[in-house]
Amino acid sequence: MLSYLAAALPAEVGAAARLLALQCALRATASGQLRLPTGLLRAMRMDQQSSLWRELEQTGWLIRLPTSTPPASHCGIAAQLLDAAVLGQAPGRQHRAHAADGALRMTSCSALRSLPVSDQLGGLALAAHLSPGNIQGVIEADQIGRLCAAAPGALADTLDRLVAARAVDWWSYDPGAEDITWALGPALVKQYANALTG
Repeated sequence: MLSYLAAALPAEVGAAARLLALQCALRATASGQLRLPTGLLRAMRMDQQSSLWRELEQTGWLIRLPTSTPPASHCGIAAQLLDAAVLGQAPGRQHRAHAADGALRMTSCSALRSLPVSDQLGGLALAAHLSPGNIQGVIEADQIGRLCAAAPGALADTLDRLVAARAVDWWSYDPGAEDITWALGPALVKQYANALTG
């Protein structure tokens, strides 16, 4: 889903809006409707950020729906995805809901919580691109840059901050293949294992 969103959303859509789009895509019904409760938005630290919703609306990716129970602040946000193709990018609703929960737990863990949102998205993207049971991976530098909405030239800083937070153990860049190789750090290994078994 991260790869799909990296291609489907315009490059100017920021990391926070991409994290919100990920939760929306994974929590939507088969018809593309969703409701994110206030508690979930608070856990994502996005309960007071209507600008993120506007950002996704301006791209034509979703539209907010009126909430049926006032006050809206207690109901959360209801929306309709306008990108019908997004629902075909992942397995069934139950698997998508499980992935949404895993993504939320990963980005809310203590190692990532205090980092900038693009770093949180980067840590999530690295974990999502590991083969099951492995904690080391390889990905094209351009691809991981698009996934975490890192500005050109900022990817190395993002990866360095992930190492400093112990979310990534180490990383290296192969200029010939233009690949990033990394190992998940101790702060994310447990979260990653829980996501696989949860």
